[in-house]
Amino acid sequence: MHYISWDEINGLVRLIADEVKQKSIDTIVGISRSGLIPAVMLSHTLGVRNFAVLDIIRTTSDDINAEKTGANYRGILNEQFIKGKNVLLVDDIVGEGMTIRNAKQILKDLDANVVSATLVINQDNLGTTSPEEVVDICGCIVHGWVIFPWEGKEN
Repeated sequence: MHYISWDEINGLVRLIADEVKQKSIDTIVGISRSGLIPAVMLSHTLGVRNFAVLDIIRTTSDDINAEKTGANYRGILNEQFIKGKNVLLVDDIVGEGMTIRNAKQILKDLDANVVSATLVINQDNLGTTSPEEVVDICGCIVHGWVIFPWEGKEN
């Protein structure tokens, strides 16, 4: 199990921002729920005020190793900031990659040019798939379950 501190989160956000600042990003899209936190942090760091939320859920609870379903798309907020725009899609973690792959397709269907980023990749869940096949920018790679500071679980 990996506990990630706020200091580590700040470092990962800066790392992603450094890679993204060469690109012309119009809108940041956070994947609800936990992707919203790094997405807002990146929005401030990059000075990108257009923000949208993509609501996709896979887990049935917040429990460690909770049961997963298919990527259940539940809606989008601020779609007008996505259509035909250069979009940075952000999530907190990529496991199997289903959520971010589905999110990218939804945005591409809205004619967006998508750059995807995640703070963490859990390579154990991703298996033999390389991170580059799933996401454009990754803060770090771990092997095992991750607990983020915003989850309120003691370390």
